Amino acid sequence: MDEQPADSSQTANCDHIPIIDLSSIDSPHIEDRRQLAQNIYGACTQVGFFYVKNHGISEESISGIHQAAERFFNLPEDQKMKVYIGNSKKFRGYSPIGGERSTGTDDEPISVEEATGVLSEAFDVGYELAMDFQKSKDDVLPPDIYRLYGDNQWPDQETLAGFSQTYIQYCGTLLEFCRRLMKIFALSLDVPEEYFDSKIRNPGVTSRMMHYPAQPATETREGLGAHTDFECFTILSQGSVPGLQVLSHSGDWILAPPIPGTMVVNIADCLSTWTNKKFKSTIHRVTNLSGEERYSIPFFFGIDYNATVSVLENHTSVNDPPCIAPFKAGEWVREKLAKAYVGYEG
Repeated sequence: MDEQPADSSQTANCDHIPIIDLSSIDSPHIEDRRQLAQNIYGACTQVGFFYVKNHGISEESISGIHQAAERFFNLPEDQKMKVYIGNSKKFRGYSPIGGERSTGTDDEPISVEEATGVLSEAFDVGYELAMDFQKSKDDVLPPDIYRLYGDNQWPDQETLAGFSQTYIQYCGTLLEFCRRLMKIFALSLDVPEEYFDSKIRNPGVTSRMMHYPAQPATETREGLGAHTDFECFTILSQGSVPGLQVLSHSGDWILAPPIPGTMVVNIADCLSTWTNKKFKSTIHRVTNLSGEERYSIPFFFGIDYNATVSVLENHTSVNDPPCIAPFKAGEWVREKLAKAYVGYEG
């Protein structure tokens, strides 16, 4: 990465990451939900990252998806390559080690090290109707203008029995959670709770299983290079092995260790844009020097690909005009994904 200082909207203003209790996310009392929204607003404007506890995602669901990830990554390479992401036109499937590079940030170019590929492997799935608990068998996907909606690639049942069912159920659970959290974000931005509802009917979501082999201390490449996420926000289940680091405004890397009973939430570029960059889309990376295998499951939540991202009027002024012109979410996401995969034509 370029050695110039990062934009202040991409770095954390503190040396630790707060923990926020979500017990009141579904409170019948608006005062409780507003207080939660205020707490989240502070974390988003100061850090861009926060842990959540009492989030309602069961330990059974979380342990089940981590076990599924280990089963998948323990397959022989030729079995994993049967669902290679290069076979998909929708950026879905398996990426081998070295098959992905950091997307960097808008202000900083990708370094030579990042361009050679990261020290992790991944399996990506995207939104499909089967994982949306709000849909029925009669629903259909919207027009696929940006070639991002469509079918996932799955290992066959003989190879990994029950794998797709476990993953679809987990994604459905996270999808419902993210829709509820989006209402709290709306409150925090002083717009109606339902403000985003019409934009998340077929949300642009991607879930990733990630495996970071233990890195030798002499390895210079990162498990995942420094970058910002580009959807609205990310929910991360990071297992028990540390590795996630968040960039502070002073240029130091803040460790975000696993905390039992919590998940990590970080703001991404699209939600930061809505706030005119008052919410920080903070640069982060993964380096696994623990000596152990690391598995994590990030869930990237975005709006419908055909919906428009535009700066909220109540977050602009004569002296603080919109940071960017309105844009379509799908166009933004496809451009970012195309940068991320080595040799991918899509």
